Amino acid sequence: MDRRRGYGNAYLQKKDPEVLSDLIPAFLRTMGLAPALRTQLILDAWDKASGASAYTLSKYVKNGVLFCSISSSVLRNQLFFRKDAIVEEINKIVLNDPMMTGVKPGTKVLKSLILR
Repeated sequence: MDRRRGYGNAYLQKKDPEVLSDLIPAFLRTMGLAPALRTQLILDAWDKASGASAYTLSKYVKNGVLFCSISSSVLRNQLFFRKDAIVEEINKIVLNDPMMTGVKPGTKVLKSLILR
């Protein structure tokens, strides 16, 4: 008696092995999870790049722009003068993440930063 009965031939055929690092980005794109993952990586990178996580009241990403509400006006002013460096650092952190292997190295994930 054949135990494999009930399964289609597609399940029994051997396929060429694929590297897991190639499959994960494809899975994320197929399931529609890539934009949410990218947004979460940007929000986490803000805390590392700015050092202002304790003073950040709210933050969100819309159309490649990070909006952050800062509770301290003095810190907000200091961050304003470092805005371009912070955006560059966030892009560097996000693109170096292992989950972002499908993105080209020169791509800018974050375009701008708005401090409120």
